[in-house]
Amino acid sequence: MRAVSALFILGSVSVSAFAPSSLLPLRTSTRAAISSTRGRLGLRMSTPVKEARTQVDRDQDNGVGQDSERKAAEQLMQPCPLTTWGQPLNVRDAQASLKNEELPAYPLELSNPSAADLDAQEKYFADNKEQILADLQKHGAIVMRNFDLMKEPQGFERMWKALGMEACLDPLHSVAGRPVVSGKNAVYEAVNKPSRSKFFVGMHNEMVGKRTVKRAAFVCFKKAEVGGEFIIADGVRILRDLDSDLISRLYDRKIRFSSAELPMGFLDNTGPLQPILEPVLRSVLGVIVDMKVDFEVDMFWNRVDGKRVIQAHAPPQPPVIAHPDSGMPTWFCNIHSHSAKLRDERDGVLPETTGASRLNKSDVFYGDGTVIPDADLKSIDKVIKDNMVYVMMNEGDVVLVDNYRTMHGRNVFEGIRKHAVTWFK
Repeated sequence: MRAVSALFILGSVSVSAFAPSSLLPLRTSTRAAISSTRGRLGLRMSTPVKEARTQVDRDQDNGVGQDSERKAAEQLMQPCPLTTWGQPLNVRDAQASLKNEELPAYPLELSNPSAADLDAQEKYFADNKEQILADLQKHGAIVMRNFDLMKEPQGFERMWKALGMEACLDPLHSVAGRPVVSGKNAVYEAVNKPSRSKFFVGMHNEMVGKRTVKRAAFVCFKKAEVGGEFIIADGVRILRDLDSDLISRLYDRKIRFSSAELPMGFLDNTGPLQPILEPVLRSVLGVIVDMKVDFEVDMFWNRVDGKRVIQAHAPPQPPVIAHPDSGMPTWFCNIHSHSAKLRDERDGVLPETTGASRLNKSDVFYGDGTVIPDADLKSIDKVIKDNMVYVMMNEGDVVLVDNYRTMHGRNVFEGIRKHAVTWFK
């Protein structure tokens, strides 16, 4: 009976376990404005605040108040596009071409040119949309400052519509992986959940195997009292700076991600039923995931710290692609956010988060499932850290990113943080 009960329980939570990489926990130092200065941020929260916020977390995990917002989003938007992996590359030649190229500034800064009222600001974006989008492709990211228009969801929507961009659903909208701030305005929450305030969000491109958003606009409605900077990194510069032999190994062997880990320790107590239950559980969980999410996973049995688990692995992926529009080679790989080794080294012991996030125990392997050496992970980590740009956003500031080129993340924070995002085709 216990095994049967566990089957239904795990089936109900397995789908929600596949939260975006942006919800995975990491922690690191703080920066101010646009900066690369290092420094540790210490966080202290009182018990009453922790208890109050935990209830907020539970409400978010249970979808309290989300039904109407999600329905509004579904009426407004279509799923995000299929991932464009492109043709195979000669990765050494691709990297070598970048070492001889003078790259444009990253990110590009764009400040309000003096348009005072909201209508004038909207008109500015409409009149300059071709140049802004061309600059986005050229630079990879644009930081927009001093616009009152984007201080609330309706004005934020006016901005991106003036640029002629078409919004799409979150890659994991079907499993409510990210709360909807305003469905009618196509705005999603950008990892403000209180229980994740002490987790650093590792650098990643917003993709879930089959589907990848083309662009994204991240907006600040309220900055945190301390920390919470938005972080970006240029995949082109990361590719340029990585060790050539390392890039060749990763590209030739490809990368495979484990995106969720479900505890199955009870199977060790099922005696002769164990060999019968294992394939049944694996098949049922696989069917449930296939019904609910639009990406491929393979289910693997494993042991972690001596305990039996079942892990969901994505298909092998190349870590480098040619940008689907510009053709420029770029690093397009979420090792920084998914590697358990890097996460554990940065985090140490942190408070437990709530809900489905407790199952988001990701890791990364070579395409054949073998372990990537620690030295290689540390080398990747260093290059990405060296290229991270910390952007302190104020109310109404927007960071527009080319998602195939720019990785993004978020610093730890104190207080209430209200940042949001809209994804685009």
